[in-house]
Amino acid sequence: MSGLRQKNVRLAQLDPLIRQLLEAGQQVKFTPHGSSMLPMLRDGKDTVTLTKQEGKLKKYDIPLYQRPQGGYVLHRVVGENQKGYLLCGDHQTALEEGVTDEQVIGVVCAFTRKGKEYTVTQTGYRLYARLWVAIRPLRRLVMGGLRRLARLYTGGKKEKKDG
Repeated sequence: MSGLRQKNVRLAQLDPLIRQLLEAGQQVKFTPHGSSMLPMLRDGKDTVTLTKQEGKLKKYDIPLYQRPQGGYVLHRVVGENQKGYLLCGDHQTALEEGVTDEQVIGVVCAFTRKGKEYTVTQTGYRLYARLWVAIRPLRRLVMGGLRRLARLYTGGKKEKKDG
């Protein structure tokens, strides 16, 4: 990929273009930032591929949506109520409710992690999504246990952040 340069831009700057491409049937790939979708998506390291939303969102879908205050979010659908969809980041326990189809820009159809691409239809991913939603009330305990195991494995050294 020599000759290609990467440039970090705010999602708000690309919003009209992303919507236009998705509406035209194209897919859009970008690198999300933030820790709310750990352990699946790592801040600034992994990429997601969006496709146009077709019909109602389903449980386990990961939409890119815009909050009324203007922020852009990628979180997983964990349910629905009379106010709209219930969403939660994989690294969170609190639900966000009331997200509507009008707020949805696109839906994750694939993601690339550590150089390997996964689709949301793959069995391993589907099992992960179901398990992660099922253990939502216990996530803090699970994540704490995983961190302790990682420290034991690495000899107590904290993982260095890139950059």
